Amino acid sequence: MSTLKTKIILLKELLALKEVVDKGSIQIAAGENGIKNSNLSQMIRNLEHRFHTKLINRGASGSLPTNSAQLIYNDICVIEEELNKISENFVDMDALSGSMSVWTEEGLFGSFILKDLSEFYGKYPKIRLELLMRREPDISTMDILIIKPKLHPNIHGTVLFKFKTHLKFYTSKKYLAEHGAPKNINDLLENHNLCMVIRYMNLPEIQSIIKRAKHLNTTSDSLALIYRLVNDGDGITVFPSWFEESSKNLVCLNDLDFELEMETQCICRTEIAESPKVGAFVNFFMDFCKGHQVPIDIYF
Repeated sequence: MSTLKTKIILLKELLALKEVVDKGSIQIAAGENGIKNSNLSQMIRNLEHRFHTKLINRGASGSLPTNSAQLIYNDICVIEEELNKISENFVDMDALSGSMSVWTEEGLFGSFILKDLSEFYGKYPKIRLELLMRREPDISTMDILIIKPKLHPNIHGTVLFKFKTHLKFYTSKKYLAEHGAPKNINDLLENHNLCMVIRYMNLPEIQSIIKRAKHLNTTSDSLALIYRLVNDGDGITVFPSWFEESSKNLVCLNDLDFELEMETQCICRTEIAESPKVGAFVNFFMDFCKGHQVPIDIYF
């Protein structure tokens, strides 16, 4: 009959086997874990005796797993991963509490991420996010900033992760029903109404196009205002591609053959980069990107 004591011993032996397989040597595995070679070897022998099979071939070329060891290796990896998750959830819970300010472009959270925030609060119930969108980004007073370096070239910090944003032309189904779709860029600039967010309009790649527009009806520093105007049928604009998920009414004008790729970075002050709260936010955003098939590069 399996008892708590035998289960604990079995767990130790299984993890010891994984270490030896990963390091390719009992000596190396023992040294890196502060265990005597003889003790680690004994754990492997005990496990072999328990399973009535040889698990490690010891020789001049190192400690190599047998077929039997390879059969259980993936299961041991799953056990170790679950142990790590439990440890992460309960280590330093006091550090995973309090407020954390996050500056981001207006619309990113409201249109794309907000619906997933419940998962963050479910996992980290003691952390309160202060989402800042209408202030000027200031890394000296804010914990985390999600910015486009091209729009904010003078803001620097420790880069936590990066992902790509794609700017495209969008309009609404209502506008298309009343005015039709532009056939090309020249048709857009000659015959269609434009509503533009100033920070996008000032990008050189877009500015060179927009300066020829004959019907630039509205410009604003508020992305939310331009979003509402375009969504209500008042014109065409340039939006990040993630806006498509925010409204079934928006239509991407792919026939215009325009797409501007911009890098987006998540940065913070160097002194808080290793804090548990920042790590919690990075893990949440990484899981979010994976769930939405958004390629993301983790740097810290």
